[in-house]
Amino acid sequence: MNDAGNNGAAALQNALYTNSTNTTQLIGFPGAIDDGTAVATYGNLPRGNTWWQSKQYAAGTVAPTRALVMQYIVGVQKYGSENPTMGVMGPGTWAKLADDFIGQESYQIMPGKGFDADGDQPRSAFRALDIAGVPIYIDLGCPEGTLFLLNMNYLNLYVHNMANFSFSGFESLLSSSVLGYIGVVLTLCELVCVKPTTQSQITGFTSITL
Repeated sequence: MNDAGNNGAAALQNALYTNSTNTTQLIGFPGAIDDGTAVATYGNLPRGNTWWQSKQYAAGTVAPTRALVMQYIVGVQKYGSENPTMGVMGPGTWAKLADDFIGQESYQIMPGKGFDADGDQPRSAFRALDIAGVPIYIDLGCPEGTLFLLNMNYLNLYVHNMANFSFSGFESLLSSSVLGYIGVVLTLCELVCVKPTTQSQITGFTSITL
């Protein structure tokens, strides 16, 4: 059951960053956050309507910096009239952005104290990179070079209460001439974005090889 849970989580993570043309599969961020390039119709509505398009940027093979990400955050706010609530990047891209923060850190040493003897040792680096009030997080499933700026007020993953990681129970495989049992874990869910103009996808960033 641990393997089933881990594999299920990995499958959902992969689906979140995949643009599936199969309507029976989860349509992830590339489909929900699009300007009509990848998905011409979303939620049975044509992307030709500007109010149903997300803002997409091509960074142009450059390193992500605070100033550059700030520019895109402001662009999303101007386009969708609201600030994104969070952003996600792949590990190598996030680490590249962190380089622009870590070099600005400073440490204050008081007389009679040293880092080697102080129980409250200095903190370095960050769990999330905050730019203009928007925390940027690592997501292992996010493709490198890409930043998704998300407004979670209009973006939700809905899970059906009758198939919320439900277990079918074990069934015998004797009917298939196999001595054993099999069980199925069922999840019925869909990623829904009701205001695409508040979401954005930025591609083209360089990343660190980890």
